[in-house]
Amino acid sequence: MLWHKRLGHPSFIYLSKLQPSLFVNKNPNSFHCDVCSMAKHTRKPYFPSTYKSSHPFSLVHSDIWGPSRVQNADHSKWFIMFIDDHTRLTWTYLMRVKSDALIIFETFYNMVFTQFNSRIQQFHSDNGREYFVHSLGSFFRKHGIVQLSSCVDTPQQNSIAERKNSHLLEVTRALLFSINVPHYLWGEVLLTATYLINRMPSKVLHFKSPQNLFLEFYPSFKPVSSILPLRVFGCTTFAHNVQPNRSKLDPRAVKCVFVGYSSSKKGYKVYHLPSKKFFSTMDLTFVEHESFFQPTPPQGELLSSSEVFSPLSLDPIPLPSSLPDPTLSSPNLPTPSPSPSLSDPPNQSSPSPLRSPTTASSTSKQPPSAAPPLLYGFHFAVCHVPRIGHGFSCPSSGEYCAK
Repeated sequence: MLWHKRLGHPSFIYLSKLQPSLFVNKNPNSFHCDVCSMAKHTRKPYFPSTYKSSHPFSLVHSDIWGPSRVQNADHSKWFIMFIDDHTRLTWTYLMRVKSDALIIFETFYNMVFTQFNSRIQQFHSDNGREYFVHSLGSFFRKHGIVQLSSCVDTPQQNSIAERKNSHLLEVTRALLFSINVPHYLWGEVLLTATYLINRMPSKVLHFKSPQNLFLEFYPSFKPVSSILPLRVFGCTTFAHNVQPNRSKLDPRAVKCVFVGYSSSKKGYKVYHLPSKKFFSTMDLTFVEHESFFQPTPPQGELLSSSEVFSPLSLDPIPLPSSLPDPTLSSPNLPTPSPSPSLSDPPNQSSPSPLRSPTTASSTSKQPPSAAPPLLYGFHFAVCHVPRIGHGFSCPSSGEYCAK
């Protein structure tokens, strides 16, 4: 140990190569140094987990994302997802507050039992506080569900949910940026991303789609919206006008934006911007090569100038082209006039130096009014639509996908 300290605490294996005489009939791995443990300690490596086929709902992974800096059109700021370990099927729910996780899980559990006559056996999540409230723990014990969780600050142990979260956000950003969808529709984009990923082949599933793998176990289950052709999210659509008081001279269609697939109706979901309402219909004409929204540069979760809204409408507030002159901020101070130069030509419109002070001061007494303050943030007047997942179109709600 003396040579170990002299040489600055090297590895005992390297020390045995330098001083073999010190390790005669001794194993270098049997030595231990507390200083080396404190100075060189690292985290253990995490190897990729292999896919093990079992049965749907024998193990369910979960994760919560949020809060988003921009509220969705229905005021949601969070989302929670449940991933079936066997089929990699994911149900996604939007949440307004984080405490809704208990109610949503109870709804999900009842849906699994009623629709598929199956029970969740194990539930795996991170160590978030929302998963360890007393009421949720009581629900697990009552139904015999084994709750598993990762260690503190170890997201690698919840890798399936973390990778699914990353995949969902990648597709969500791609849809947002590709067709200039404003950020207040991020929830609809997320549900559509889940719907699309569900139908894509996965390498983990040997290039089977999670929907096809799930239907191998439940062939009698037929999603409502699975027969609908795919459309470009955010494109312009014309929905048939079904107003009862429509006259013969009124338009036969209204211009809307396509925002996803209905989970409870055999139709597409569209958003009518003037009325701030969502509705589902099949009577649509799609213009997929035309974006409904004007192009804007990507801004992440921050609001761009085109997304500054008034409190009661979604119409953008135009920004001023220039800021007001700071010299006019105080009405009591007159604006100083520039001193005349000998090289400047005489200006007939300029005031004479012999004019009385009262007359000169009256010209600069009233400064121009300052621009009104800009309103950042928004308040939506929308009809509240039940937040049910899209993906597999279960009658009780939920969304799923596979990575």
